[in-house]
Amino acid sequence: MLLRFVLGPLLFLMFFTVYGIYAWQIPLLPFEQYEAVDSSTLPKIYAGLGVIFSFLGVIAQYIKYRDEGDDHAPLGLKKENIKTIALVILLMVIYSALLEPLGFIVSTLLFLIAGFWVMGERRGRILLLSSVPMVVIFWLVMTQLLDIYLAAGTFWS
Repeated sequence: MLLRFVLGPLLFLMFFTVYGIYAWQIPLLPFEQYEAVDSSTLPKIYAGLGVIFSFLGVIAQYIKYRDEGDDHAPLGLKKENIKTIALVILLMVIYSALLEPLGFIVSTLLFLIAGFWVMGERRGRILLLSSVPMVVIFWLVMTQLLDIYLAAGTFWS
């Protein structure tokens, strides 16, 4: 079934198409009216490149599927994959709920560890060594270098 192979690129194509529609509706401030680069330039570029690469992904998957034939391609999505996808979506919802009370560092650390666990990684050392440095470095870059506020959490204060 071709749907399994083009599902990802098609979802990205739909996302970037909707993103592009919204990007072209970004209202410009009065002083941006005649500027070459304004607040909607980068979203429009992202949307355009996303649509192009997603479309190329659909074409590439179609060609790959056609060349491999039916005997090499399993039909449909597996139950395990659907279960994993549903668990990751549930983790994202829980993450967004815990972000304000626990703060960025703790909630992101829990989300990454749980996400890696759902994806099949069971070694505790790998879970910690892949999650903790990522969160700490990202937090340092965002707060110290870029001076962007990340929620500290209401639970701690």
